[in-house]
Amino acid sequence: MRIRTGIRRTTTQMLNHSRRKTSLSASRRSSLLSAARYNSGLQNSRLGMMMNANSVQSARLLRSNYEKLEKSAASLEEQTKLLAEKADVGGKDLTGTAANVVQHFNDTMSGLQKSSGILNDYYRQTMKEIAASNKDKLEEIGITVRTDGTLSLNKDKLAEADAEKVKAALGASGDFAKRMQAVASRAADNAAASAASAASQYTSSGALANSYLSRYNFRG
Repeated sequence: MRIRTGIRRTTTQMLNHSRRKTSLSASRRSSLLSAARYNSGLQNSRLGMMMNANSVQSARLLRSNYEKLEKSAASLEEQTKLLAEKADVGGKDLTGTAANVVQHFNDTMSGLQKSSGILNDYYRQTMKEIAASNKDKLEEIGITVRTDGTLSLNKDKLAEADAEKVKAALGASGDFAKRMQAVASRAADNAAASAASAASQYTSSGALANSYLSRYNFRG
């Protein structure tokens, strides 16, 4: 009888110990699982912020490029019009304005090449075609059309050029001035619209992600 009682007590103690051990293991597993889920959520949150921040930075760069393009195209339109006015009156003080036109032409071509889109490709090709179709007249007065479509200016040659030839190449009624002003105006308008579209990509979550990046880029 005592032996059986002892066996029962031993068995009960073993069962109780087993239950406590099992309970403790389950608790630990639950804690580890909770910690793993928390860490996973934190990592996903940080990854999301990083991806959002990259999107914001891309939008900022895109907006900056379009703003530069808008500025150069608008300046090209303005300076081409001014150059045409000076060419029509036969003035000799147009070399500075011609230099501005060449610079803004090249800047606009570069900006269009860096900006994707069917319209930007069309405007760039149109500008190249305008320069190419007027190549002989332009080069006769000192404006060279390069193989890549950009322009270069020989100021001395332009200053010494015949006034009638300058008027024919650059005057308001000429092909170069009329078409260049038109395409520059359209390129500037399109760039302005594209810049506004890029700016609209800034969101509250993007701003939050950018704040996150500013904290961790330098701290590691």
